Amino acid sequence: MFADRKVLVVEDDQREIATIEQHLRDLRAVYRVATTLSDAKSALESETFDFILSDLHLETKAGVDRPDGLDIISLARSLQPSATIVATSSDPRSDIWAETLKAGAQNFIRKPLSKPDELVIAFGLAFERKLLTSKAEKTRKPKGRWAKYAESYPDGMILDKLTQKRIAGMARHADKTIVVMGETGTGKEEISKLIHRYRCRAGGEIPFVAVNCATVTAELTESILFGHKRGAFTGADSSTIGYISEADRGVLFLDEIQSLELRTQQKLLRVLNDGTYNRLGETKTMRSQFQLVAASTQDLDEAVEQGKFLLDLRTRMIGLDVVLKPLRDRLDEVPALIALFLDKRNLTLSDDQFEKLVAHLKRYSWPGNIRQLFKTLDAWVLTCELDEVPMTVENFPMVRNSAQRVRNSESDTAKTQQIESAKSEMIHRPLVEDRNLDESVEAYEKAIIEAALYRHHHKIGAVVNALQVPRSSLDSKRRKHGLVF
Repeated sequence: MFADRKVLVVEDDQREIATIEQHLRDLRAVYRVATTLSDAKSALESETFDFILSDLHLETKAGVDRPDGLDIISLARSLQPSATIVATSSDPRSDIWAETLKAGAQNFIRKPLSKPDELVIAFGLAFERKLLTSKAEKTRKPKGRWAKYAESYPDGMILDKLTQKRIAGMARHADKTIVVMGETGTGKEEISKLIHRYRCRAGGEIPFVAVNCATVTAELTESILFGHKRGAFTGADSSTIGYISEADRGVLFLDEIQSLELRTQQKLLRVLNDGTYNRLGETKTMRSQFQLVAASTQDLDEAVEQGKFLLDLRTRMIGLDVVLKPLRDRLDEVPALIALFLDKRNLTLSDDQFEKLVAHLKRYSWPGNIRQLFKTLDAWVLTCELDEVPMTVENFPMVRNSAQRVRNSESDTAKTQQIESAKSEMIHRPLVEDRNLDESVEAYEKAIIEAALYRHHHKIGAVVNALQVPRSSLDSKRRKHGLVF
């Protein structure tokens, strides 16, 4: 059950940590220990875990304070819904079990833990409970007329039919790489999780490993990805297998892949080409076959031009590029996003309040995109719960930075309309009077490319896909029309 699976242990008692670590080693599990709330939050936001064992009291006193571990469990349930969660505590209060379940744990075990079997039994029962809960959630009926939005997107993501079809196809071709580009918070990791779900449905459980390359220091990147042998460098007190090995037969999600240094990119290219690599400090050849989902906030073709990304690696990763638009360009999806949020948390709103909420949230430009929207909705729900006030638009928190962007954009409306009017006249004049054909075609071509670059996509790779032209042809036309930026 635990062999080669990843476990997050949230515990501050050093004696208990030593015991749990020994149990997990006996069970051949891969684990990480977090001793503070901030450490646990960081781990949940940067890594993916199969199992989570969390103490209920880190900075609070058992039997006296509200357990702060409940916040960790709630966060884990939100960020990593596929993980199996077990809470542990010596807290004698009779209501602690109910609180733990409400927070999102699937089982509870009292400390101290004396045998590895206790963990196996506790997580086994937790997994069964999670399956039963999942089945119950699937059979419950959505609430309110707005629930039709949630029903339209059973996978929990708002994708057009073509993109959804392509992603499902990529899940059937596990040897193909997918590149997802978009701003922070647009849902790049959700795409990788969707591919993982599709593959699990088709062939059973497989590993899913997520790595944010931007948060890993250059010195440790190779060790974290490829593993190292004991003594390979100062501080290497034990051998590690690395994320590449963990992802064998599964999905490896590399977020902000453009942040990898060139040396690491070369090693990644090798393993993508033939499945072989070496751990640091070891000459033995290792093997791993995985499907790579690479995400970037920067156009990788531009990164190649700037010398920051290997051309050979970009060429090896060509399969399917998915470009996710920022939320400010997808405000028509706000109703569906709100509906998905409410449905996932089993919340409900009156149809009148739902419509008011949609109108209110469409006023913002959401620079943090879907992630910011969901975090703000989470804050709204929690604030209403703590203040014991109804979930209404009147009690919705202000989003100052987003509101400012809307006001700034409104101030530029008149100027933008003047420019667009002049372009429209230039394009349509040949339809009502004689004009030089070549000049008219050139003007129309420039207008199309300019709109794609500056209004619709903002990324070269996205424009190539949208206009369906080779990259070399697009670059030539950009230079001709003075659209180089």
